[in-house]
Amino acid sequence: MKAKREALTSLFTAMREGKVDEDIIELLLLINSIKGVYTTSSCSGRIGIIEEPALGAKPLSRWLIKVHRPIEFEEALDALRNAREGLIFLKSQPPIFHIVAEDMENAKKLHEIGLASGFKYTTFKVISNRYLVEINATEYLTTPLGKDGKVLVDEAYLRFAIEVGNSMLKRSKGRLTRLEENFRKLREELGEDELFYELVRDFEIEKNWRIP
Repeated sequence: MKAKREALTSLFTAMREGKVDEDIIELLLLINSIKGVYTTSSCSGRIGIIEEPALGAKPLSRWLIKVHRPIEFEEALDALRNAREGLIFLKSQPPIFHIVAEDMENAKKLHEIGLASGFKYTTFKVISNRYLVEINATEYLTTPLGKDGKVLVDEAYLRFAIEVGNSMLKRSKGRLTRLEENFRKLREELGEDELFYELVRDFEIEKNWRIP
């Protein structure tokens, strides 16, 4: 499967360069070890403060801080001191996984796994003869904090917003254990992929990470 080889090469290269969220690496390895499926872009869930030049201008936005764990109040304050121009938002986003299946049958199984694991925004679609499943949750928070370098909320509200955002992040990350359990069951059903283990050896992935 040429597409899976390319995806795995990209993943393993990114892992070596420290560009993959550490807390989902083992889960990504597990998913990719399953015959007939592979991951593309994924995120373990994050919270941060972002500056956007205008509503919807995401390509030009700038993260003042972005972490994949609960954020500290003092971290947020320090980040806000660097705000310069545009709208300032606190954002909390749940884990998201993009997974390609080689056929419709496997895509349906991935879709069922996402929903059964509590990721209620899970969907799948066909793109260029590929079955792409997006495993996604509902815990999204976007709250405005200010504009053009000026924070327009008081510290009490900022603490409250951070508390809510952190709670949503923890809640969504809490489903990762169930998701992993369900993917282990899928691997028992579909079997292991020899291509995955071949590339694991080529990239010497076992030196730094536990292989499923």
